[in-house]
Amino acid sequence: MIDQFISGQARYQELLRMRLQAQGEEHHFETILERNGITWVNHSMATTVEMTWHALRDMNGPILLIIGGVDRGEKHEALVELVQEKVETIVCIGSTPWKYFNVFRDVTDLMVQATDLKEAVDYAALLARKSGTTVLFSPTCPSYDAFDNYKNRGNVFKKLVSEKFANQ
Repeated sequence: MIDQFISGQARYQELLRMRLQAQGEEHHFETILERNGITWVNHSMATTVEMTWHALRDMNGPILLIIGGVDRGEKHEALVELVQEKVETIVCIGSTPWKYFNVFRDVTDLMVQATDLKEAVDYAALLARKSGTTVLFSPTCPSYDAFDNYKNRGNVFKKLVSEKFANQ
């Protein structure tokens, strides 16, 4: 009986996750805009490696991933297989970009370091050129050094992306 309950709970959680994803809840798989065949997605809610893992699992490549913030010692190695399969470019922000370079340098085509989120958006706009690419902002960690919370961070990301393409 308990096994049925647990599997029922797991199924419920999966259905709930799929519903939220389909709805594009703010800061959770939120499509900001599509321009020139490039889709910009705000997943600022991803403050853990596990949340970014789910985002990468559920998205189709090619992906330009914006990642980083305040490192909490999580093991980013859990993302290697999905990064290798789907991510072409990684733009790193935050306090420990060298950790991302150590983990992902051999499994993605290009990695760059940005000084802040604005520069990350600028790099992403320059580097995401292939139609069908998704620019995914899924940090894997909080950004307490630069933002109040994931909502503030996500709103800044949306504003930067919108401003970047306002006249196009």
